[in-house]
Amino acid sequence: MKYFTIISFLLLALGAYTSDTDTLTDNFLSLFEKEKKSVPNPNGQIVHLTTSDFEEKTTNDLWFIMFHAPWCGHCKQLAPTWNSVAYHLKGKVNIGKVDCTANGRICQQMNVQGYPTLKIVQGKESTEYRGSRQIDEILNFAISYSSTALSAIEREHIEKFVSNNENNFVYYYDKENPNVKELKYYLNAARAHSDSGAKFLVTADKEMLEYLDLDPKDTKTSKLVLLQDHNTNKINFSKSLSNESELNKWIVKNKYSLFTEINSQNSEEIMDNNDLVVIGFINGDSIQSWTPKFMEAARKWRSSALSEKHNVVFTWIDGTKWTKYISKVYHLETTDLPRIVFTKPDTEQYFDLSKNNKLIHEDDINETLEAVFDGSLEPKYIDIFITRYLKKFNKKLNAFGEMVSNHPVISALVIIVSFVTFILVSIYVIPSDYESINKIDSKLQ
Repeated sequence: MKYFTIISFLLLALGAYTSDTDTLTDNFLSLFEKEKKSVPNPNGQIVHLTTSDFEEKTTNDLWFIMFHAPWCGHCKQLAPTWNSVAYHLKGKVNIGKVDCTANGRICQQMNVQGYPTLKIVQGKESTEYRGSRQIDEILNFAISYSSTALSAIEREHIEKFVSNNENNFVYYYDKENPNVKELKYYLNAARAHSDSGAKFLVTADKEMLEYLDLDPKDTKTSKLVLLQDHNTNKINFSKSLSNESELNKWIVKNKYSLFTEINSQNSEEIMDNNDLVVIGFINGDSIQSWTPKFMEAARKWRSSALSEKHNVVFTWIDGTKWTKYISKVYHLETTDLPRIVFTKPDTEQYFDLSKNNKLIHEDDINETLEAVFDGSLEPKYIDIFITRYLKKFNKKLNAFGEMVSNHPVISALVIIVSFVTFILVSIYVIPSDYESINKIDSKLQ
């Protein structure tokens, strides 16, 4: 009876805690009700977006968009599924399609590199869906983005979040005079980055200012603080909260945990936003035994002077799941696991040996990082020289194409000659199965 009473009390306390934060969150979201124009996807049908209405429709509302081309076979195969997605998400998520042959500028701005590409788009933020084409997985992905994505709290709730979550973003605002535009940017960011494992919190409780190590007298200014690693470190967002682009860059840089699993959804973002990625290629079943060592190394790195100059993230990949990827990129087989590799995504260099010319051991991680950045370690390259050169040329050509897109008449001849030359060289030199090393998808399992 005694234990039953204790358990009942704990359950009631947890229920009260959840109900309390839910009520605060509902009150917070009511700030945006005035600007909410209509129910999303009211008819359960696809909306075809064009250059004339794309920006207007996606600025404030969340859309799940299929970027396609009429001649694309894979797009035609996905079309019935996409119609079903629109039907099932009636009243929940706007579903759109963009024909990239007729609306090329949109697809260029959204960095569409193949067809079909599926992206969640809201404001200046977009997130590509890279999972399977099964309708259940597509629906789950979309629904997760349409959810609240953040929690409103008061001072009494924060310890619970800090205890349960490694990283917590906390946005303080003045309840008497809220900046709805800035808060909407934060809400959009929370939705876009909620899959990282970080928690996005918002508060108008003035008692939180002291907890966040902020000036308790300045109650009128909105502020954003990251409570990192269960609040062992606080990081303030120092730029303007009205700058949506800078806000998202900062969140991308700081949102991942000390030791993050790389998967199909986050691979490109992690690789594209860090100077160096520490990767443990590990059998997923043994990850628990590896986690403490990697987290210790990550904490040591974060406290070092070098961390102020270089963005480094500590990650792991299930080598038994992504066998084709580790074989194709790093020439590793499952029998070679576990293995630690440092990769520089921008230069396609990697390091798999420590200073003593032996395989990197978990105890050598920090010493090896120092050696990488002081230049005393010789890198290996993922591709042969000519392939690396041509891929750099490809990037430059794409950048050039974007630059001259506003002057098509003047640049037509140059573009045609450059394009034909590149295509001819690419056919005979660049490997036909080339894909970015920063991208992991189902084809590489």
